[in-house]
Amino acid sequence: MSGSRRAFVLGGAALLCGCAGTIHDLPAAGSAQISSARDEIAARDNPQRRSLSDAEVGAVVRRVHARLHGPAHAMCQEIGQGPCEWILRISRSREVNASASGRGSITINAGIVEMARSDDEVALVVGHEMAHHAANHIARTRSNTEIGGAVGAVIAAGALVAAAASGVAFSGRGNERVARDSQAIGQSLGRLAFSRDQEREADHLSAMALHRAGYDLATARGFMVTLARLSGRSSSSWLDTHPAGPERLAHYDAGMAEILAGHAQPLRRMRPA
Repeated sequence: MSGSRRAFVLGGAALLCGCAGTIHDLPAAGSAQISSARDEIAARDNPQRRSLSDAEVGAVVRRVHARLHGPAHAMCQEIGQGPCEWILRISRSREVNASASGRGSITINAGIVEMARSDDEVALVVGHEMAHHAANHIARTRSNTEIGGAVGAVIAAGALVAAAASGVAFSGRGNERVARDSQAIGQSLGRLAFSRDQEREADHLSAMALHRAGYDLATARGFMVTLARLSGRSSSSWLDTHPAGPERLAHYDAGMAEILAGHAQPLRRMRPA
């Protein structure tokens, strides 16, 4: 696809794919807070991995899940958006990652536990994946992707008609390639449309659940510093699916202050449906 047609599809899909993002108005962090978080992250030592057996990893995750499940489930029911019954799986992968998929499926990699320094930090990750389901992010992202693909296809058709009207002709295979590429770009933009805000929302809801379960939010935030050190990213670009470490940490701190002050309740901050 030529640069001009690609830009046309990007612009159109970006305008039309604002379909489903967060369900809460999230606490905001300003440039000063983000700058302070960046300095804190830069000053920290590189995180060290612990060597744990599969049994030790499993014991930590199950202990955290048992403590966190009740408060997170109650919060999920208050929100009333996504599935509140979760199937937890522990992966042997040493990659520092976790995921939420399907309807209630959560996977925690062993690498998460090995890089964490406390149950509070592991709980932040488990709560984050629970929150993705509670806020119905999986279905919302799927909807964004489908709408983005449809938008890309419509824009491609318009581009081909405009090209034909101006005397530019494409072969049948060329038309097919334009349509296919446009749909793929639209789908990608649909997935990206709100992903960073959804990650922030999952962080915030996780912190709410942790607070209800009696975990220390200031201790739990240490894992965000670890993730930031591991990623090495100091700022976010428009195509990033996750906020960069300083941005994410600063927003978490803004939410933590609100939670500890007693001002954060899921239904009080709910966006209109």
